[in-house]
Amino acid sequence: MSGRSTKAFLDANTIISGLLFPGNEATLLELGRAKAVVLITNHYVIEEVKAVLRRKEFDLSVEEVNGLIKYLNTCLTTEENPPNEMIKNNIHLLDDEKDLLVALGASHSDADYLVTGDKEMQEKTPISTTTRKLLEKIFSRNL
Repeated sequence: MSGRSTKAFLDANTIISGLLFPGNEATLLELGRAKAVVLITNHYVIEEVKAVLRRKEFDLSVEEVNGLIKYLNTCLTTEENPPNEMIKNNIHLLDDEKDLLVALGASHSDADYLVTGDKEMQEKTPISTTTRKLLEKIFSRNL
């Protein structure tokens, strides 16, 4: 990782927390916007984020959702989903097949870290970390 910025793949739960609530996830998105860290995700995660933001519990208008997605696009890069062949070859990796596109997306994008709050992914994906731990690494590197 030396010589280049840290590259972190973000899961939907990390993105949603960063968009809607103050805290570590919002700080991470801002660091991405400032180009202090390279943040990436894939189309599958972006669609999941959009679906969650549209839920009635958040009471967001279409314009507010669009504004949040526009802001998000200044913080990270959206990459293609992993190829179908990669998915078929790794179908056994996680119990929750929906999370497979996330875990494999991080691997496919050559990310240093997969930032997620999902316990199974944290246990079964070696590059997984929490937002707090990633921020600690970023800030300790820059001291």
